[in-house]
Amino acid sequence: MKMHAALPIDEDFYTIEEVARRLRVSARWLADECRAERVEHVHIARQRRFTRQQVDALIASRTVLPSSERQLDVTRQRVLSRLAREKQRKR
Repeated sequence: MKMHAALPIDEDFYTIEEVARRLRVSARWLADECRAERVEHVHIARQRRFTRQQVDALIASRTVLPSSERQLDVTRQRVLSRLAREKQRKR
């Protein structure tokens, strides 16, 4: 069973159609992504809804960095991994 953070009572919720329109994707694609649990959403009483934070997180998760920034991120991850391995070896 998955545990999720409690949502504030006064939180605004958006429908699949509203979010799909904002993202300029089909409502069908978004509903399929929700069913496959690849997109965070709220599922209550057979209805799928989104908070503003979930929509923002969806956009951020699909944002593609320019190749120069991506390369820096890959390099940064390699360095961090190497440092973690060295730290493990010293133990």
